[in-house]
Amino acid sequence: MVIGMRNLMALACAALLAGAQAQVVNFRQELLDAVNAERKAQSLDPFCLNELLMDAAQVQANDMADNNFIKSAGSDGSTPEKRAKAQGFDGALVTEVVGAGYRSAESIIAAWTKSASAKKAIFGKFTVMGPGYTFDKTKKFVHFWAVDFAQVRAHSN
Repeated sequence: MVIGMRNLMALACAALLAGAQAQVVNFRQELLDAVNAERKAQSLDPFCLNELLMDAAQVQANDMADNNFIKSAGSDGSTPEKRAKAQGFDGALVTEVVGAGYRSAESIIAAWTKSASAKKAIFGKFTVMGPGYTFDKTKKFVHFWAVDFAQVRAHSN
């Protein structure tokens, strides 16, 4: 079977994109596991993963990578709470920790556990979290991390 150069390039690009997406998913899971390990060491309940918070955190990780900055305020002035609501999250007390340049979940967690504000989020009374991660080797920091933490609202039926 003869594969044209264009088809071969398309297959190569698809494989690279699939590999990059798998890396993002792995880093998200590693970050959840690392945060929950830190919480377990403090005899705290683990966080549950929340897809809407994960989407909101991913928006911020992408924004930081696209615009080469590191902070919780979006380049458009958005806050973590506004980004979570934009994704459909109806919880309370949304907060976010961000970082960049760290190559692994363990290294970013080590940095965050030395920060009073990040520790407050990681060890706080939040119940759910959503990690976001972006890899962009063309940017100064390459690795961009954002994690949103919140409480889910109790709904009565």
